[in-house]
Amino acid sequence: MARPRPEPLPPEERAREICLRALERRMHSRRELALKLRQKGIPEEVGEAVLDRLAEVGLVDDEAFARMYVTSRQRSRPRGHRGLLAELLRKGIERETAAAILEELEEEEDPVETARRAVAAKLRSLSGRPPRERKRKAMDFLVRRGFGYDVAARALEDLEEEGEEEAP
Repeated sequence: MARPRPEPLPPEERAREICLRALERRMHSRRELALKLRQKGIPEEVGEAVLDRLAEVGLVDDEAFARMYVTSRQRSRPRGHRGLLAELLRKGIERETAAAILEELEEEEDPVETARRAVAAKLRSLSGRPPRERKRKAMDFLVRRGFGYDVAARALEDLEEEGEEEAP
């Protein structure tokens, strides 16, 4: 015997359910959630009302999301200031909020040290290559990761100096 189909939820309840299900897995920015709702066919005004309510109760907080994202990103795959800024903007974080969080990060952690951590594995994979090629590829890698040329150059200089000190 076939089960009767449940009645469809009103749009507000459906929107709330979509958001809460997404937030169970991980934090999301307001923009990410709005995009999910739009993709599920939730009217924009309904979605905005639900997102406003979730923000009121603290479940949607772009500043907290950005802090968590940057911390996580720097632990797993370090990026430079420009790279992180671009990622945060793509996720819908306002430029001022993203800039403030990245400024705090630079006060806590030296960008040159972050670049050194980011390039360490790449340099291991380039071992055996000519020194000029290694340096060029490492520099390109760091710039693609959002580090400025000056930070990338200082990080590579520091690594070269350490390598010379270790060599017999």
